[in-house]
Amino acid sequence: MAQPPQRRDQPAPPHPKPKKQAALRRRGEEALRQNLWRLLGEDLTVVDGISVGTALSFATEVGPDLSAFPDEHHFVSWLRLSPHTPTSGNKPLRGKKAPTGSTHLANAFRMAALTLKHSLSALGADYRRLAFRHGASVAVFAMARKLAILCFRMLRYGRPYVDIGIEAYEAQFKHRRLLHLQNRARELGYHLLPVEAAG
Repeated sequence: MAQPPQRRDQPAPPHPKPKKQAALRRRGEEALRQNLWRLLGEDLTVVDGISVGTALSFATEVGPDLSAFPDEHHFVSWLRLSPHTPTSGNKPLRGKKAPTGSTHLANAFRMAALTLKHSLSALGADYRRLAFRHGASVAVFAMARKLAILCFRMLRYGRPYVDIGIEAYEAQFKHRRLLHLQNRARELGYHLLPVEAAG
């Protein structure tokens, strides 16, 4: 892999999750993580679920230059991680397969999504919520898409990934759900009150 000259002799920043970095060292993957950071400009393994193998697949399939994709929607569409509903005359076509894209990288993201099942992170909580409500297959597809978008944003815009944690995720989800219920009640001419106030 060709490395940018300014990073050829620089070490990657310490991994934000010491346990994950220890696991990388134990598996002998730390040197590859360093090289991928020098090549891509960002350490994709900081994203929960993204392994060195997934980052390597990204580097070999796409590389550091994402200018071919106008935005993240084009990127996930190229990966075939967008919902595909072929139509003709405004009617859905049955049995028509989606055109093939980068199936190797898409499968790498799906495998990464599977590892979120037991992850003690916001992404892990998101996976479990989706799996409970819609089933594992939907959760894997949706989280693979989300992981692809997070990686795209890191490399294209330099947007860092920060795990807010399970508690913050649950608080945000509860807040969004409450706002939705309040809006629905308002549309029907009602006003929601907390149990304490209603009593």
